[in-house]
Amino acid sequence: MLNTGNSSNFRLPGCEKNSDLERRAATFITWLFHPLLIPTYGMCLLYWIFTSIYFIRDIRLFLFLISLTLISTFLLPAISTYLMLRTGSIKDLELNERRERFVPYLITAAYYLFAFYLLKDFPAPSGMLRIIRVFMLGATGSVVIASIVNRFWKISAHSIAQGGGVRHLTYALPPTAFTTS
Repeated sequence: MLNTGNSSNFRLPGCEKNSDLERRAATFITWLFHPLLIPTYGMCLLYWIFTSIYFIRDIRLFLFLISLTLISTFLLPAISTYLMLRTGSIKDLELNERRERFVPYLITAAYYLFAFYLLKDFPAPSGMLRIIRVFMLGATGSVVIASIVNRFWKISAHSIAQGGGVRHLTYALPPTAFTTS
């Protein structure tokens, strides 16, 4: 019989215990698709999309864009969160406590906004620049909304990041990407 109590106690019949391999695989996937990495993945995909539209093949442009995104949306927020852990402002890096998420999320949003600002002089075609900046502004907005909603309800940062990433990439694709002929 299935256990219908707490979902963390849920076990399928015959699967009394998760294997070590399953736990490691789940942890790997969780970190691979960490919300702080989604903007970097998104920028890589946007650059790939735009290289085929605008025929841009400048590796320096790509390295600048990815470096800026990785530093401002992953490294700086991760370091800030780690420093908050070291000073005792938060209990763990996973931010399991809903109340602890507000300040790290706002700090992250500030770094995202900083990246948005730095992209204003990014040397790219105007259509590409507009979509890249909208992508960063949308990511910033998602983090701000998540910080506000988390004041009242615990929501999944992974879901917000994945949904926002898909939404913005869909927006960036040319209309012909969705037609079949």
